[in-house]
Amino acid sequence: MASRTEHLAAKMFSEPHHFAADVEQRGISFHGTFVQDWSNEWNDADDPATGFGRYSLDLAMAVDGEKLAGWKGSNAAVRLKQHIVEFGSGDGYVEQLYSNIDASSRTYLYELWLEQQLGGSRLRLKGGKFDANSEFAVVVGAGDFINSSMGYSPTIMAFPTYPSPKLGLGAFLKVSNSSAVSAGVFQTDGWGTLTVIEPGRRWTAAGDNEGRVSIGYWRLDGDIPHWDGSRSGSTRGVYGVLEQSLWRAASSEPEKGRRLSSFLQLGHSNAAVSTFSGHAGAGFVLQSPLARRAGDSLGIAATWVNTSSQMTAAANPGSELVLESYYKILISRWVALLEDFQYFRQAAGEGDGPVTTSRLIVTF
Repeated sequence: MASRTEHLAAKMFSEPHHFAADVEQRGISFHGTFVQDWSNEWNDADDPATGFGRYSLDLAMAVDGEKLAGWKGSNAAVRLKQHIVEFGSGDGYVEQLYSNIDASSRTYLYELWLEQQLGGSRLRLKGGKFDANSEFAVVVGAGDFINSSMGYSPTIMAFPTYPSPKLGLGAFLKVSNSSAVSAGVFQTDGWGTLTVIEPGRRWTAAGDNEGRVSIGYWRLDGDIPHWDGSRSGSTRGVYGVLEQSLWRAASSEPEKGRRLSSFLQLGHSNAAVSTFSGHAGAGFVLQSPLARRAGDSLGIAATWVNTSSQMTAAANPGSELVLESYYKILISRWVALLEDFQYFRQAAGEGDGPVTTSRLIVTF
């Protein structure tokens, strides 16, 4: 008689959908995301007519330790990522990357981590290689904007997020139903050790409009170079995120109903060390702009950075303002198309101009 393992192995090729369901019941699930961007810099004479094309492929396996091995409160994940520049190039004159998937071409292990919940899920511990932005400085409502600064404040130096997560250890304490405190220590890409502490609070305003605020403090310890050529043993900064739902239409399915939400970001770091000494960003997202298209969304936002006055004049654009808008069309359960427009304005004027991006998103 064939073993259960042999039976599952045979089903993996003959009945892949049933195989996935069987494996998920045992605590293992697989997910994938394919994102392809095609951008055009309309004011850049060097930008070819074909524009700038690249894609990112993300393959993930999540493990529920309780289902798989009876290890209550445990979870683990493995993620592989491939990023390929297909043609062209971009981001040459801008400080804030106009696509959050932009990076050099490579295929690599993106995340490998284990977490454990304790005290009835009041305390969560997480360790391994993981994206720091999945836990810290998160702007939930800005998830469909594609400018890199919409996801987290660029004033956070050596932040180990895409494209280079690092080893880290995080502790996440649920103080009450509305309050929490997060802390993490991470390796960085040659800068030393980054420590982050972030308390946060949630609330529900009139009309079931939810809101949240978080304030983060970070410290980078290592051999830190200054713009004037000196060095120090550490530097630090702060950031904040505020999100608030402003309006929600009455619906039998609140999560799928029409709603208008907003977000605000602020960040500050030491101008003697950091490229960006200040950052501010804000935006609005309308879910289901058309009542019959529940999966569509429309967003408009702005993000501004102030570059360090201590940088050399040749490398210092002074400041940069980016205006971004997008419309996301949900074509099917697995496929979405996002059309994005950004306008860059620099104090020095070198990187001024519009950039358009068409993004294809496939989940499986």
